[in-house]
Amino acid sequence: MNQQHRIPDYLPYSLGILWLWSGLQPVLTAPQESLSLLAEVGFQTAFQWPLLLASSLLDIVFGLLCFSRARRLPALWAVQAATVAAYSLIIAFALPQMWLHPFAPLVKNLPILAMLAFLRHEGRLKK
Repeated sequence: MNQQHRIPDYLPYSLGILWLWSGLQPVLTAPQESLSLLAEVGFQTAFQWPLLLASSLLDIVFGLLCFSRARRLPALWAVQAATVAAYSLIIAFALPQMWLHPFAPLVKNLPILAMLAFLRHEGRLKK
C-alpha cells in the first residue's frame, strides 16, 4: 500500500517565523551590533549597511515563502540550507568565538539544517 506522506504545516511555518524574525530583528532592534559583527567578519564600512539590508531582505523573503505554496518545492529548502550553511561557515571561520557563545548560535544551525534536509527529501518524494 502506498502511504502518502504529509509534512505537518508547523514545520515550514516554524521555519518561516524564524526567517522572518532573523530578517527583521537585526535591522529593527540591533543595527549597530549587526554592523559591528559585519565589521568583525571583515566587510568594509561602505558594504556593511547594504549587506545587512540584503541579508535581512533575503531572510524575510525566505520567511514569507515558508507560508506560501512555494513550501512544496524541494528547491526552496535546498536554497535555504545552502544559505544557512554559508552563514554558518562565514561565522565559524571569521568569528570563531561564536562556537563558545553561551546561546550556541552555530550549533543551533545543525538541527535547522537537518529539518531543511528532511523537508527537501519529503518534497522530492511527493513528485
